[in-house]
Amino acid sequence: MPPCGFNQRAVRGALEFIKGCYEDLRQEVAEGKHPDIETAIEAELGNLETALSKLHLDENGNLVER
Repeated sequence: MPPCGFNQRAVRGALEFIKGCYEDLRQEVAEGKHPDIETAIEAELGNLETALSKLHLDENGNLVER
């Protein structure tokens, strides 16, 4: 059962998105962009933290920089 307010299609879509992110990260490591998976994860966490601190939804629901 998905969390309240989320239908199964939305939850599946979110999981597909996360799966794609992991696959891309694995490919970046394989291509040498990152020396190992731990470094790649740390880089991604940094990117997410930056996005979370700089971005928000405006009154129209658009993702914009603060």
